[in-house]
Amino acid sequence: MLAPLQERRFFAGYRDEEMPLGSYGLLMGVYGTSLAGFLGWRHGRRLPARLTLRDALLLGVATHKMSRILARDFVTSPLRAPFVRYEGKRAAAEVSESSRGHGLRRAIGDLVSCTFCLGPWVAGALVCAHAVRPRETRLVASIFALTAVSDFLHRAYEWVGEGLKHTRRRARAVAESEGPTHPTPPQRPRESWVTVP
Repeated sequence: MLAPLQERRFFAGYRDEEMPLGSYGLLMGVYGTSLAGFLGWRHGRRLPARLTLRDALLLGVATHKMSRILARDFVTSPLRAPFVRYEGKRAAAEVSESSRGHGLRRAIGDLVSCTFCLGPWVAGALVCAHAVRPRETRLVASIFALTAVSDFLHRAYEWVGEGLKHTRRRARAVAESEGPTHPTPPQRPRESWVTVP
């Protein structure tokens, strides 16, 4: 059995931490090899010279949303379950999880439960797909980008609603402690419309 990298002098700075450095290295190798394999496969074929600003924004927003769905969504829990431990619910219908196990299992758990860690993997997949099938990739990316916009609108709606509730509660509290903020004008007595003969 191989000793963890932390036990080697070169990686001694991580000796006190239980981190699967070798497995992290393996995952980086898989990512790099996949990207190099794609570029090798496309060698001699025309690749886009650059992404347009519109495509970069679209793929960027889609990467954000896809990373969150993969790392935090209830529906994608079966994909993460072998590598993570469920800890509870979070806001916006997301879950809180932590990686479990040792070695490669732990490293994969760290990857699949971290939106920031998944970002390069999702972005790489989207950009490679865009190089081969741009129209189809834009369609799929648009679905996730629109979902991200919808999420932000839901949050804004909740934020405005909470702000209004807070303002109303505060106004009621002020009115109860100090009385009405505008004095009410004195009421004139009602005139009788009944004429006496």
